[in-house]
Amino acid sequence: MTLSAVSTQIKTLEEELGVLLFDRAHRPPRLTPQGRAVCARAEDVLERETALVAECQTGGALAGRFRIGFVATASILLLPDFLAHAQAEAPKAQFDIETGTSIALEDRVTAGQLDAAVVTASQFPPPGLRYDPLLRERLVLACPEGHDRDLDGLFRTLPFFHFQPQSGIGKLIADHVVPYQMADTRMIYLDSVEAIMECVNRGLGFTLLPEPDARRRLGATACLRFDTPDTLTRDLVLVTSDRSGFSGLSGLVALFHAERRDQPTG
Repeated sequence: MTLSAVSTQIKTLEEELGVLLFDRAHRPPRLTPQGRAVCARAEDVLERETALVAECQTGGALAGRFRIGFVATASILLLPDFLAHAQAEAPKAQFDIETGTSIALEDRVTAGQLDAAVVTASQFPPPGLRYDPLLRERLVLACPEGHDRDLDGLFRTLPFFHFQPQSGIGKLIADHVVPYQMADTRMIYLDSVEAIMECVNRGLGFTLLPEPDARRRLGATACLRFDTPDTLTRDLVLVTSDRSGFSGLSGLVALFHAERRDQPTG
């Protein structure tokens, strides 16, 4: 810049701030006390601007602060690996995590309160949302030893422990067991997989749950049944808004798939 251009910029800044930055009684002009204070602040502003530009120029790497939701039954299986891979592969990304039901998390994504969420997929994504498949899990029966008969027989002899009917996985379970329910069917509704499996392990009833959750908490006096229909599965998906313009979606999905590339997906 020419000397006159610099002088014009300084005068404009002085007018904007309402102070004299330079004492022009000296040659060359000297910074006033207020000018020295503004200069110190300006250096901090410029450093922050440089850091901000560098933060945005990540070469395609995932960066920024993300708000991610998880259904509780998926957080145990997916969250630890996700965070571990994020530390290694996306060090400039930060994640705020919360849990909830699939419906509640999808509502928060729609409202813009979450950037993405891991949920149990409905048959079709709700309007304005998109699904990216992460993992498919088989649903299995867990029942006390000696009671491993068909569903009709189980419903005649034991109470059924039903996980959260209002949740995504709960709705899948309900759709499957409703045809087997009878007038005297004993249904016990709980919102804790741990509590349900402890009751099954104590011989108090049976349940239908995703295989990883049932197997992880299976006791010595209970067993799993794998003869449920092949179509009885639940798909875990990453749900995002299709109007958000979120450019980091592929990088986010990649973090979930880092150690699960051989797993079947929906």
